[in-house]
Amino acid sequence: MTACGYTSQQIDAMAMGDVLDLLRYWRNAPPVHEILAAVYQIAPVTATPKSASDPSGIGDLIARYPNGSVKPS
Repeated sequence: MTACGYTSQQIDAMAMGDVLDLLRYWRNAPPVHEILAAVYQIAPVTATPKSASDPSGIGDLIARYPNGSVKPS
């Protein structure tokens, strides 16, 4: 839900009925990022632990896409 503009605190403060109403609404009108992920068959990337020598994780990203071309799998 945080990808749709809600903070963790806002989600925690919501009544369960409000959460269920929101989920029912999203069933009929899903968020755009969910539609695009389904259309392009993009799965979420699991986070990889960062090493002390590469705290930003850029080395892992370069290793994953050595030619610089990022394409959906």
